[in-house]
Parts: sequence; structure tokens; C-alpha cells
Amino acid sequence: MIGSLTAMVCLATAVPVLAAQSVLHAVSSPGLDLAEAWADREGWASARPAVLRGVDGAGTPAAEVRVRWNESAVFFEFLCRDVSVVSPGQQDGLDHFKLGDVVEIFLGRRGDPSYIEVHATPAGRKTVYAFRDYREPTAPRAGCEVRAGQVEDGWRAVLVIPWRALGGQPDEGSWEFLAGRYDYDAPGGRAVLSSFPAQTGKPDFHKRGRFAKLLLLP
Repeated sequence: MIGSLTAMVCLATAVPVLAAQSVLHAVSSPGLDLAEAWADREGWASARPAVLRGVDGAGTPAAEVRVRWNESAVFFEFLCRDVSVVSPGQQDGLDHFKLGDVVEIFLGRRGDPSYIEVHATPAGRKTVYAFRDYREPTAPRAGCEVRAGQVEDGWRAVLVIPWRALGGQPDEGSWEFLAGRYDYDAPGGRAVLSSFPAQTGKPDFHKRGRFAKLLLLP
């Protein structure tokens, strides 16, 4: 059973926080798939969380991200406190970040200008974007999956990105990522942004120099 999100967030902030650092570890999880990743709360507890922070230190509703991986895919779990869940988009492929609450992962191989961007909404809708370089779109490969739903005090999402969607294997180079969140109070309102690593100045989730290192633990 999923416990109180408030308790999860408190636990996350009770350990040393990675928000001021540019690295996060992914825990090895052989055989993991989306169904198990959604159900396996104990397994996620073994992965150290990173806390998303507001732009220039602005206060935002609490959110955290954890990462697991295996030879097939990399898995991201978001826990988001949210007193007003806004998720009007009813189909995949929309620009959901313009409509309501979204979490998103930007992921690419270090030294390679191409990267992928995957969004999940509280209703379990997804959108996948791909770029050959900074904000230069290209056709995304298939295979990314998401699952999401409301929990006590907010919502939870799991995003699965297969290595084939990145055009490689996990041991081919090293990886970097950014985790972002758009939080709305009401449809048509203004989104509050938070991320790991935190943004300073004008926010831009696409800037590769602002990504964190993703280290795959054996």
C-alpha cells in the first residue's frame, strides 16, 4: 500500500539531499518492467531521492525523483505533493505542460548533442519529444511508457525509457539528465516550475550544461 506522500517527502529530506550536486545514482534492478516498477514500492525505497527545487530557490510544492535501471531500460519515479491536481489532457502526444501538471525527464548520452524528453501527467498520459541538438526536434523512437495516478497528498508517476529509444546500450558512454515539473493550481493558470538540478536565472530545461550526471550502479 502506498503510504502518505507527506511522510515520503519528509523521509526524503531527512537524508542528505542531492539538489545542490550534479549527480544521481540509479539502482540496478534486473528484470524490472513497468508493471513491477509501479507496484514495487520497497524496491524504490532503495534508490536515493533527489529533491526538485524552484527557480532561484523559490518555494514550490515538494517533489522528488528516484532512478532504477537494467539492461533494457531506465526507470524514473516521481512523487509530487499537490493540493490541486490539474490534468485536463485526454490523450497522449499533446503539449501537456501547457495544459496542466506534468513531470518530465530529459536524458542523453554525455558528449552527444541528441537527447530525449518524456512527459507524464497525473492521468497517465504521455508525450515523447526527441532532439538532434539543442531544441532541434527529430522523430522520437517508440517504446517509452508511463504510469501515473493520485496518491495521498498528491500524485505519483513512473516513466520508463528503453535504451533503444536513446539509440544505444547502457554501457555505451555515460549519461546525463534533468528532471522537471510543471505545477498548476487551475486550468489556464500559470505553472510553477521546479527541477533537479535546480535552475537559476531564466529557466531552460533543455540546456545540457544544466543536466546532472546519471551514474548507473552495478
